Amino acid sequence: PNEAVDHFFQGQALRLYTPLELSFSASKLRNMDALSKSDPMLVVYTKMDGRLEEIGRTEVILNSLEPLWITKAMINYQFEIVQPLVFRIYDVDTKYHNTPLKTLNLAQQDFLGEAFCNLSEIVTKFNHSLTLNLRNGSGHALQGTVTVHAEETASSRMAVDMQFHCLNLDNKDTFSKSDPFLRVSRLSESAVAIPICKTEVIKNNLNPVWRPITLTSQQYSSKDDPLLVECFDFDASGNHELIGCLSRQLSLSLKIYITQRLEQIFTAIRDKRS
Repeated sequence: PNEAVDHFFQGQALRLYTPLELSFSASKLRNMDALSKSDPMLVVYTKMDGRLEEIGRTEVILNSLEPLWITKAMINYQFEIVQPLVFRIYDVDTKYHNTPLKTLNLAQQDFLGEAFCNLSEIVTKFNHSLTLNLRNGSGHALQGTVTVHAEETASSRMAVDMQFHCLNLDNKDTFSKSDPFLRVSRLSESAVAIPICKTEVIKNNLNPVWRPITLTSQQYSSKDDPLLVECFDFDASGNHELIGCLSRQLSLSLKIYITQRLEQIFTAIRDKRS
């Protein structure tokens, strides 16, 4: 009977699958630049019938040998089907930094290494994270590792608009003021911090007000999951200095905001009546 059911599903071209979101980071990458650090970008492929099919590219992280990429890759995890993945990391040349990522010629970038695994190896890990050693095109070991984390995507289409501002930040610069920016991360069940958003840098400002950002439910996963907000002083060398951080549930922030807004509305009504 089971074989008949399997035959029916295959004959109808139906597949049982779970949509996943892949997050990427790397550590101890080779430095290919003489006067600064590498500007790494990761490209992920799936292998179909012996050929590679690109499924996503991250953003370029400037001057970093320990990149935490924000851009994710989406893939359907198909049960009982082997899904080989290939991860390749490139140092993007400065003259290509304004080139759209999709049109970037990878052959013109410095190759930092690649790694291989099956999607099931990531999914079956306890914390759904897998760290792989980088290798060159001939399979020999290179310096550095890449870590891949998988999470099921949220089905809700909700989104939350947020705006951050800070007051009286600690000044990390000697002859000027700090150049702050924020990195927002989602904390997974296994306490892994997954970057989901980064603000712009505001120069020489200890009371910054950043442009509003929109977080989709796919990014923040659940309003009851804590968000980690880290404030850094930007440094062109890539050695950004941590000014401070906080962790808070999005649902708590929303409750505070809604309460404050209701108080403002009721105050306005009372003022009009009086």
